[in-house]
Amino acid sequence: MKKTLAITFAAVAILLVSSASYGGGGNQAHEGKILSIDTSAMTMSVQSGKGDQWTLYWTETTKLKSGLTFGELKSGDKIHFDYVEKDGKMWVTELRRTSKADKD
Repeated sequence: MKKTLAITFAAVAILLVSSASYGGGGNQAHEGKILSIDTSAMTMSVQSGKGDQWTLYWTETTKLKSGLTFGELKSGDKIHFDYVEKDGKMWVTELRRTSKADKD
């Protein structure tokens, strides 16, 4: 009985872990540098340190850290963001600037 219960418990744990990583529907985090930002369209292009590029979308409910506004963000700023993927788009749920763009 104990052996059957242990096997069942292990199978459920494996199923939960694999389904969480497969779905991609939960919050995920990335870091990158802003390439361009369009506050009227509520989108920005971001590039990772590895060269991956993403188009990010935000809404009025997106949380910005440290009193930041989207109007303050500039090309070249480095950011950390959490997002959810919905309808093939990356929707930012939370964002913070990790460093400002270098001055010319």
